[in-house]
Amino acid sequence: MEFRKERMTALVKDVAASFLKSKSKPGILISATRVDMSKDFKNATVFVTVFPEKAEEEVLGDLLGKGWELRNYAKGRLKIKFLPSFRFELDKGEKARQRMQVILNEEE
Repeated sequence: MEFRKERMTALVKDVAASFLKSKSKPGILISATRVDMSKDFKNATVFVTVFPEKAEEEVLGDLLGKGWELRNYAKGRLKIKFLPSFRFELDKGEKARQRMQVILNEEE
């Protein structure tokens, strides 16, 4: 079961990344960093990072209503029995990792 979940998560992440690429505005980079799927595969949370950081709130506001749009986008690209419902969140863990990297680089 764990292998199936990992495979599904990877497939969903690839499709979400492609969707985000098609929705990004000039000068803004939106990246899907990870996907959390529920045990029953009915819900998926796509974690995103945004560059530049000052555009995060704007992008997240735009993405909040796009879960159904991603679902429709995924219909033709994922060959699975049931499509999950999608939602987007900012990946705060990735942000913390990037800050730690900057701090470590400053100390060197």
